[in-house]
Amino acid sequence: MEYAQMVLSICGAISIIGGAGAVIVKVINPAFKLSKRVEQLEIHTEKDYKRLLALEEMQKQQSKSLAALLNHQITGNGIESMKKIRDELLESIIDK
Repeated sequence: MEYAQMVLSICGAISIIGGAGAVIVKVINPAFKLSKRVEQLEIHTEKDYKRLLALEEMQKQQSKSLAALLNHQITGNGIESMKKIRDELLESIIDK
């Protein structure tokens, strides 16, 4: 009888420890998953920010080009400034 009680108490202890382990894993596992997701979002945010800066720079250069074209249409002059802006645009397109 003592042997049976000892086996049952050992089995009970194992099941209690196993249940506690399962609860701990269920609590900790989502935290690790969330940490990985946050890291991925930070990487994507950094890439998006760099792209936005590049788009902003391109928009500035396009605005310069439009202003030069308007000045040329109005006055018929400004060919040198248009060449300069064209070279800047080509450089920025090639660099990207």
